[in-house]
Amino acid sequence: MLRLEGVGKSFGAIKVLDNINFEMSAGEVVAIIGPSGSGKSTLLRCINQLEPPTEGKITVDGLTIDAKAPVTKQQLAQLHKKLGMVFQSFNLFPHLTVLENVSLAQRRVLKRSKAEADERSMQLLARVGLANKASMYPSRCSGGQQQRIAISRALALDPQIMLFDEPTSALDPEVGLEVLAVMRELADEGMTMIVVTHEMRFAENVSDRVVVMADGVIIEQGKSSEVMRNPQNARVRQFLTAVRDR
Repeated sequence: MLRLEGVGKSFGAIKVLDNINFEMSAGEVVAIIGPSGSGKSTLLRCINQLEPPTEGKITVDGLTIDAKAPVTKQQLAQLHKKLGMVFQSFNLFPHLTVLENVSLAQRRVLKRSKAEADERSMQLLARVGLANKASMYPSRCSGGQQQRIAISRALALDPQIMLFDEPTSALDPEVGLEVLAVMRELADEGMTMIVVTHEMRFAENVSDRVVVMADGVIIEQGKSSEVMRNPQNARVRQFLTAVRDR
């Protein structure tokens, strides 16, 4: 479903990703963990071309984008139909209602009619327990509700892979549980997901595999329970000890 080959990203003389090689299968849930500044969020942004990589190849469901060649508008359009992304900040349009926020991209990208888009939006809002918020504006919703709306918006485009960039980091722990519950349901239903997270319990109990990054490289990856309970890399052991003792 996804393959990264020698992916690198530099900002001038600063190299933030170096020779990332990674594969995942359909239906797999991968958690990416590691200290701040290790390149986790940049990696997600490279996958969906918000930050075009400076080296390597990225293949999503048969579509390959090579950093050596210019990316065409057609390639980007195809890529963005395959990937959904949920950010730390909710990025909802404040002047649109909740329903309009979820429906807009469907009409623009998938060319659905207003009726079709609104019907799909209401299905998704009901799924995350927010159908009663459809006519409200985002400012009238809590942070956890706004993040669930953002998840609904991403799902509305029927992506093959969902990318989550620390979706609970801006939320209070109790509110974050609402979002994690939705993500757990998606994982149980077989959604292919990459989750950059500091939620160690989610990484261990929900993801199939954990990837640990530090200083722009992958330093360990493997089955979630094995990496979280018995890491082989000393840097990973240091990180997990620091996180759990906090």
